[in-house]
Amino acid sequence: MTLPPLVMPQISINGTNKTELVSQQLAIVGALRLVQEAMSEATPNGRDYQHRPHEYQAARDAWVERQALIANLRREIEHHAEAIDALPR
Repeated sequence: MTLPPLVMPQISINGTNKTELVSQQLAIVGALRLVQEAMSEATPNGRDYQHRPHEYQAARDAWVERQALIANLRREIEHHAEAIDALPR
């Protein structure tokens, strides 16, 4: 899945100030960190597939793929926050 790139905001006197923009991005990063932690706790375990052991690997692979999506999104938002922070005031 290819997403369009994030577009940098313009810092201006009439817009949201840079500190707030960065803070908003970091709040998203924090929320995604919590999602990652929750997903780690919910990772499929073989004991939950004891009657259908042939499905365990597929369940785990699908879960790991989704964890990677969240990790990649978190990194992208982190980089976006860093780029915003580097903008001139």
